[in-house]
Amino acid sequence: MPTIRYVIFIVSFLYGSVAYNQKVDIDNFWVYISCLDLPVNYVAAEDRAFTIKLSGDPSFIARDKIELINLYGWSKVDKKSSMDVKVNIAGFFAGSPNPSKRVEEKKDKDGKVISKTTYHRISLNNTGRGDIRIFGPKDEMNKTGKAKDEKKIVKKQKEEAANPFLKNVDTKDDGSYSGDINSDKALAYTENLDYTFTYQTREYLTADEAQKEYAANAQIQIKNHENQYRNDFPGRVTRFINHHYGYKPAKYNVKFKRLDSEDHPEFDMFDNATKALKTIFAKMRYNRPATQIEKDLMPVIEYFEGIAKKYSSVNSKHTKNLRGAAYYNLARIYQYLDKHDRVIEIGQAIISTGHDEDEGEDFIKESQEIKRKLDFHQMKSRHISPQNKDQEQEDEGEIIAESGN
Repeated sequence: MPTIRYVIFIVSFLYGSVAYNQKVDIDNFWVYISCLDLPVNYVAAEDRAFTIKLSGDPSFIARDKIELINLYGWSKVDKKSSMDVKVNIAGFFAGSPNPSKRVEEKKDKDGKVISKTTYHRISLNNTGRGDIRIFGPKDEMNKTGKAKDEKKIVKKQKEEAANPFLKNVDTKDDGSYSGDINSDKALAYTENLDYTFTYQTREYLTADEAQKEYAANAQIQIKNHENQYRNDFPGRVTRFINHHYGYKPAKYNVKFKRLDSEDHPEFDMFDNATKALKTIFAKMRYNRPATQIEKDLMPVIEYFEGIAKKYSSVNSKHTKNLRGAAYYNLARIYQYLDKHDRVIEIGQAIISTGHDEDEGEDFIKESQEIKRKLDFHQMKSRHISPQNKDQEQEDEGEIIAESGN
């Protein structure tokens, strides 16, 4: 009669064999995660104060438009700033009707034209015109993760100063800006705010029919286009200045991996772990520390680490897939906790398994790049501690990218 220990051994062996050889299907599982999107330039936290002034067509530059323009991580002030943002809106200009014709031919089986039909339509292009100028510091990160070489800038300035043909030429201004350009700071960036809206009639068999539709709708379209330009330009200004200087919230759609084999012994726990990721990461915000998020994720991390270890010695196709999914999820978790040294370790572990090496290499490259950016901005994580009321506001940010290899 078999002993109890022997029975336990047999049961465990059989269970293990089933688990290791059970079919493993892996699906993608997407989770929204909010954190900072770091800007191109670094400016010390104590210097992040800016002024903004609108000039140009009075019908476009009401005070409420200034209030719609926000630079994340900075304070908007009236004076004593390190940066001045000047926005000039020249106005909105309605175009002229542009009639056009299109001829459609029908041919027989020999290629001979047997009929022609002419279609008429009228188009209208309306344009809003403006531009942005940023005066202030310019300290971009180059490919090595350090500020661009300021010696080259100084050398260029000296060469321009010594050139007799440039003696009376303002090399900081291309002359295209008609608004208030008064600033005691250097010009850092310019951006064109011109935008053209197009209205077209449907195609008609006669020019008169096209003209009839145009006459009925053209003025309405002009007004709609003007209002759209008026409503849209503050958002365009906000996006431009934040790309270069703002520590803005961003909502990433991040890929994780889930087990899609319901008969697998690990299915329930793996499924619960991936669902927990979604619930816990939903609490993450760019303006809150990630400490509590990390604490809440520890049981999930321990589970995926256990899976990677449990299936490390068996190299069937199915165990590789399950182990690979666990490693993948661990790397993604640590990446959004800004534990990039740990991500690099996991990437190297993925490569060493000989399975999904490309994913391991991608994780290493991604985290090395994020580390460079954080080092450049003198930050430890992609989260900030609020410095003013604006930064305390609840804001998950726009979805600006999808992350996942």
